Amino acid sequence: MAPPQVFRSLKKYFEDSDAKYPLEFNYIRQLTFLLSFVGSWPHNQFGRGRLHFVLSVYSLFLIGVAMAISSAAAGYIWHYRETISFFFMGHVILCILLETLYMQRLITARTKKYGEIIKDFLDEFHLFYFQNRSQYASKMYKKIQFISRIVTIYVCCHIFTGVVLFTLMPWYNNYKSGMFGPDRPANKTFEHALYFYCFTDKFYTTLNGYYILFFFNIPTSFHTSSGILAFDLVVSLMVFQILGHLKIMRNDLSSIPSTGDIYSPEENMRVKETLKGIIDHHKIIIKFLFLDKCSDAFSNYLFIFYMLMQLLTIVVTVEVAAFTGEALGKYGPLTVAIYQPLIQISILFEMIRTQGEKLIDAIYDIPWECMDTSNRRTVLFFLLRAQTPVALKAAKMVPVGVMTMTSVLKTTFAYYTFLNAIAESSEQ
Repeated sequence: MAPPQVFRSLKKYFEDSDAKYPLEFNYIRQLTFLLSFVGSWPHNQFGRGRLHFVLSVYSLFLIGVAMAISSAAAGYIWHYRETISFFFMGHVILCILLETLYMQRLITARTKKYGEIIKDFLDEFHLFYFQNRSQYASKMYKKIQFISRIVTIYVCCHIFTGVVLFTLMPWYNNYKSGMFGPDRPANKTFEHALYFYCFTDKFYTTLNGYYILFFFNIPTSFHTSSGILAFDLVVSLMVFQILGHLKIMRNDLSSIPSTGDIYSPEENMRVKETLKGIIDHHKIIIKFLFLDKCSDAFSNYLFIFYMLMQLLTIVVTVEVAAFTGEALGKYGPLTVAIYQPLIQISILFEMIRTQGEKLIDAIYDIPWECMDTSNRRTVLFFLLRAQTPVALKAAKMVPVGVMTMTSVLKTTFAYYTFLNAIAESSEQ
């Protein structure tokens, strides 16, 4: 493709000027593909019931495969418990935890509330429907669209590079150690990205068995990576839209003029209409985040997310901390893939909470002293409504934000120090 054509394609991707509905945005199409790849996009909510049925059966199959892989990997640890090394056991445990997280997300995607929140997000809540509210709203819509496209491209590239390095690094190690040559080292087994108890050693000792397991591990790694990162992408895209809504509301509040004198009846009428529009906008945000399906759909999801992230960060930190070329090549992208959603989602939800607090300050700054009694009463009512924190809680108990992320990271590094000391003593 010639350079001008490349630039035109990129421009079209970033503009989406011909899109008449959020489902037609290129980054939403990429998200749809990623989640359909693991049978987790709610096509039935968008009038494609037959495709949804097929993908639903496919999703059940993937859940069964994930359960089988986790069980076989646990069986591998048990079968070789007397000879398996500390770091090798950590690698297998890491794979089991990733499969568990992947399986939990596949199960979440089968719930009714998940499909409903995706539809509400694209049919009602997206900033696409609010861009004509004001010049600032149009500017914010374009900004959020750009960020969403960049993050989606990043996630797609991360999935591809991470899987390639995770699966090809063992292949390169086998090649470097001469496992594919005629004079194979004695008493040495093939290295794999994933390990299972297969009732036979042929997958680890013969070339044909190696390639069977090698080509099985590639789609398994792609499915797991896509399932984990695509779900985090969904949450991130929703949070971007919520942040955009809150910023638009703050701008609308700051646009109420202060005359330094009591408003005229005509000015009070205009302020009344402005306040009504802002309050209705606030109701839309609160309904989407709390009163509708978002809180129910993602509350337990986020709780399990933090719980498994605590375990995953401990194990992957122990594995990558060897700081060898092999460890960095194999676990480096995986470490980023695990830490990134933990940090990203926590910071994004913290930003929602912060914007909610700034919204309260913006209400305080309204020139209420210029208004009549009716508008002052409306401002007071709005101020009382805005006192409810705009934040989600995992399992309706654990606040999603920087404090919880910090607690997870502190625990991770404490356990890393402890486990690293155990590993060093076992090697001695």
